[in-house]
Amino acid sequence: MRITGGHVTASILVSIGLGLTIYLGVLSGADQQPSRATSALLVVLAGGFQVAGASRFHAIGRADPGLARAAVRRLIKMVRRTQQARLVAETAYDGSNAADMRKAMGRVSVELSWIEEGLADGIDDWNEFHKNALRELTKGGGNVKQD
Repeated sequence: MRITGGHVTASILVSIGLGLTIYLGVLSGADQQPSRATSALLVVLAGGFQVAGASRFHAIGRADPGLARAAVRRLIKMVRRTQQARLVAETAYDGSNAADMRKAMGRVSVELSWIEEGLADGIDDWNEFHKNALRELTKGGGNVKQD
């Protein structure tokens, strides 16, 4: 797994929180102990940094819901196009003369062209919020084939 800026930011936040906790422990054992207000401030800051770091780690790799909805909408549209192409192909199969068959194959070709374009756009949608997974698939690690 590649270390990203999000990983670094989250690690720094957690480290600051841990450092403040250790600092408070060291201060507590000193000859002149910190006041309650200072101790409380350090505890709140340490907790805040640890929560912020944990939330940053939690957000790594999460898809934007708006982009995910757009990608699913596009896939639903492609299902409809595929159903239309299937129906046209079935009608062409049932047809008896060559002219009807030729016309139906033209419509199937158009529908398949729309499906191809929609699927390419769908891949671009996924590229917006999960580039690493797409990069792994297109570099020979997966089943995505490119001409």
